[in-house]
Amino acid sequence: MAGARTRRVGPEAVGVATPTASATTGVAISRLDLRTYKLAVYDALLEMIVSLELPPGERLVESDLAGRLGVSKTPVREALALLEADGLVESTPYRGATVRWLSMVESEEQGYLVDALEMPAYPMVIERITKAELAAVGKVAERLKRARKARDRRQFSELAGEIHERLFACTGYPRLLALIHQVLGPVGRRYDAALVFPFEESWDLLRDMAVARYEAVRTRDLDLVVRTIQDYRGRMQVLARQRILLPEVARYFREGGS
Repeated sequence: MAGARTRRVGPEAVGVATPTASATTGVAISRLDLRTYKLAVYDALLEMIVSLELPPGERLVESDLAGRLGVSKTPVREALALLEADGLVESTPYRGATVRWLSMVESEEQGYLVDALEMPAYPMVIERITKAELAAVGKVAERLKRARKARDRRQFSELAGEIHERLFACTGYPRLLALIHQVLGPVGRRYDAALVFPFEESWDLLRDMAVARYEAVRTRDLDLVVRTIQDYRGRMQVLARQRILLPEVARYFREGGS
């Protein structure tokens, strides 16, 4: 990308003495093994995509990205393969890799998938979660409020995901937790970056939804939990459909928003 500031992620050869920190990941890369070095490049590109620094539709030219990150093309190529598996990058013949476009269908599917995984498990959560576990979730919810006040997008996303994971840890189902983590992961963060974080009302509503979910579980009233989630989910979808009509948001979506 012409005129882009170089973001040096790591040394050209692993094992140099001088550490270099990625501005995105905050990881200092010095004397790292090859696997860690590759993952640092992946993490840097991941953050650039989910934050929309690399916007949807952007061509991902290995040599350009390597120069921008200050690395060789090999870890970039491997990182792009991982990002394609994450659903963030797509490759097409004769064009190469590009950042996947957003779509309202996928945005609404995110909420559907989260609820499809979590709703059937809430009776078990209400039955099994302990007071100590609920108190721990409450502390995360307070940190989430502070992250919102500080406008710390990355920490907010991490804490929102932690609330989900702590609530459902009591099920004892590791694959359920892994699936929830996957659905809430990078794809979901991109939609928050486009539809939520730029708008005070939407960001406040997402915060309130996370806190209300915790408060409802604390009552151990299953009907209240279901009503709370359905109410907030519907309100978030209404706002999302309003936001996509704005030019500054529509540019991230395929033409027509589908």
